Amino acid sequence: MSTSATSGSERREAIAESGIRIIARDGVRALTHRAVDNEAGIPQGSTSYHAKTRLALLELIVNALAERSTADARKLADSLNTAFESGHRLDITELAAMIAGLVETLAARRDDMRARYALILELDDAPLLRHKLTTQSELHAIARQVTASALASAGLPNSDDRVEELIALTDSLVFHRTAIDETISLETILAAYLHGTSLRQSSSPKIRVN
Repeated sequence: MSTSATSGSERREAIAESGIRIIARDGVRALTHRAVDNEAGIPQGSTSYHAKTRLALLELIVNALAERSTADARKLADSLNTAFESGHRLDITELAAMIAGLVETLAARRDDMRARYALILELDDAPLLRHKLTTQSELHAIARQVTASALASAGLPNSDDRVEELIALTDSLVFHRTAIDETISLETILAAYLHGTSLRQSSSPKIRVN
């Protein structure tokens, strides 16, 4: 890779990082090319060079957020695959701990999460970008696959409804951890939900086949 290509990539990364900080701190409407230049400490006009329009700037930021969260989901998938290959069957406590770990990882990137939630609310007029942060993203597809496999490994129902429920709960916990309360016990909440799912399964009426 040439030096210019490397420096261009590094500059775009710096622009995305600065844009995320601005949105997390001051909101989406505070995001301007000049504000990003100032935040990043780069020459005026640099952000406009790499992202000529506001939409292009938002796309740069959204892509950075989506790529990081997707990488986290892939790491969880790898951990689960390792467990599956060894023949290990997850129990509810282990599954709750693994999901809680993902929540902690995401919530630890406080600026990323605050920027993500702000963008979700503001990007109604840019649905393609909004989708990258919500249920039509690559991240959501990976999360569905991982969640279904994890539930099955723990002997729990993994229908589409149960998968979407657990994803929604996980996302809600990330928001709660990021914006409301950093002390709540994630594993307790997740384990309670998973135990409830197990009870629902065991209490479901059995269909008799004659």
